Amino acid sequence: MKEISPKKRFLLSYSLVIVLPVLFFGVSQSSHMVQGGDFTTIQDAINKASQGDTVRVPAGIYFEHVVVNKTVMLVGSGADTAVVDGSNSGTIVTVTADNVTVSGFKLQNSGYGWTMQGVYAYKADNCIITGNHLFNVCHNIRLNYSRNSQVLGNTIDSPSDGGVTMYGIRIENSLNCTAAENNVSVRVGAIHLENATDCVVRKNRLFNNDQGIRLYTPCTKNLIVENMVFDNRYDGMIAVMPDNTAFTGNRIVHNSFVNNTNPFIVQLAGTLWDDGVEGNYWSRHQNSDLNDDGIADSAYVFGVERDNHPLMGQFSSFAGYVGQSVNVVSDSVIEDFACLGSNITIIIHVSNATATQRTGFCRIKIPHSLMNETYYVTVDGETPPYVNYTLRDDGNSRWIYLRYMLTRHEVVIIPEYSSALLPIAVLTGTMLCMVATATGVRRRLQT
Repeated sequence: MKEISPKKRFLLSYSLVIVLPVLFFGVSQSSHMVQGGDFTTIQDAINKASQGDTVRVPAGIYFEHVVVNKTVMLVGSGADTAVVDGSNSGTIVTVTADNVTVSGFKLQNSGYGWTMQGVYAYKADNCIITGNHLFNVCHNIRLNYSRNSQVLGNTIDSPSDGGVTMYGIRIENSLNCTAAENNVSVRVGAIHLENATDCVVRKNRLFNNDQGIRLYTPCTKNLIVENMVFDNRYDGMIAVMPDNTAFTGNRIVHNSFVNNTNPFIVQLAGTLWDDGVEGNYWSRHQNSDLNDDGIADSAYVFGVERDNHPLMGQFSSFAGYVGQSVNVVSDSVIEDFACLGSNITIIIHVSNATATQRTGFCRIKIPHSLMNETYYVTVDGETPPYVNYTLRDDGNSRWIYLRYMLTRHEVVIIPEYSSALLPIAVLTGTMLCMVATATGVRRRLQT
């Protein structure tokens, strides 16, 4: 690789087709990498690239507006080191080709207006926009007439005064697209779906916005799940566009709406707010749970809408041992989570959510494929004041429920036959939980 000159330059790496049939290409050729000349702008490198190439951009500030009109991977050196600055005009990156990836950039200072974006994918399918930081951008990431595209793990924010902010992630006129694990703040609307079908909005953190989640007609069969929506002016908005009022099969479930000032603005009924068994957590819905199942005893009603099975605590989903998910509903702060091997141990550290909280609960859904024995639960090595090992079982998973006094505890779940291994498991789990906390689990879950 050539040494980068003092001027902002970068290499265009031509990745030619790879040999082995187990790889993505269905042809048999030799594996080869060619490194070709230096370019002074990102656009120049894209113009010289061939289909399937990777354009790698080193650290620096690039004042330009980029158009990606062919299938390439556009890869920056990092979300705060490879900076593309729009100089307060226009759209920063426009994508008009299929199978494009944009990752590892800080995109800042777009123009202001309805057609000014950070990344705009137009009639571009199977695109991935991931690991970027968008700062002071009007409409940050917009998919328009896109299919099977993904917006993953991006951070979207603005100066404290709001800057040129409008919307965080807009998915419009699109099919089967996903927005997951993004952090979106200081927007008019954090995530906006309009004329979207079979799209998924999952595990995003949406905070300090005017509105959290927005669905505008027409919308069909979209899933809004496991999002943390907190400290916004409104939970979100369900709105009617007069030219097409179709709105069916949209489900909003297992989300946590915490400390938002106002409920959803609802112009149209028909959203499914629960799955028939469980709904969402709403911090403004203070209710009883006399049967200790983690679900409120009465529905949460707002306007014409109704969550029939609101949760009594925030919903979290964690990775198990080999692909399984362990779901937790709790009114406590989940500081960290560890799963130590198949059928061995689950360890959760919990603490009080407020200074005055004295008791707490966890309701935990455990797949049988992960742990299918009689469970043994301890809190700080002792039997908890209350535990129900047989709350529910659907043949695939079992739900258990426990209560404890606060402030901070270590909850351990282990198959009863392995209880002799508990001290070793707890020691190992504590070490792993410390690592998990250090890598950001606490920041993701705590509000």
